Amino acid sequence: MGFQDDWMMRQIEMMTRFIANVVFKKNEEDINYEIIGNIEDTDSLTSTDKTYLELCALVKDGEIGQAEDLLFDNMEYSDKYIELASDFYRRLNRMSDDELEAGGFSRDEVYDGYVEIMSLLGVPVDVFGQADRSEYE
Repeated sequence: MGFQDDWMMRQIEMMTRFIANVVFKKNEEDINYEIIGNIEDTDSLTSTDKTYLELCALVKDGEIGQAEDLLFDNMEYSDKYIELASDFYRRLNRMSDDELEAGGFSRDEVYDGYVEIMSLLGVPVDVFGQADRSEYE
């Protein structure tokens, strides 16, 4: 893992910590999406629950780009969706570079996607600034 990837991982961790503390008044480790409905009864699942289950299946199958597309396509403006997106990107950030690459994804894409969806959801992650990453390459 290169210096840029290590720097990027720390940036993603800082964003997750910020969102956990400011939005949810939780620790970063407590940002784990939990299904609201009954997984056995699909009619009781919320649309966010269904998106979560689809995301998990896609990531498990190595379809990371498709999972991210699904996340953006099904976006809902709610705290539960912010938690879902944070959980998704935190999980991607914890994957190895090889796992991300096998899924056709990069650490930069994890960072950029996280910043973009949080901005769309109204979470002020731009407090970290869009650093000129070229100096870390």
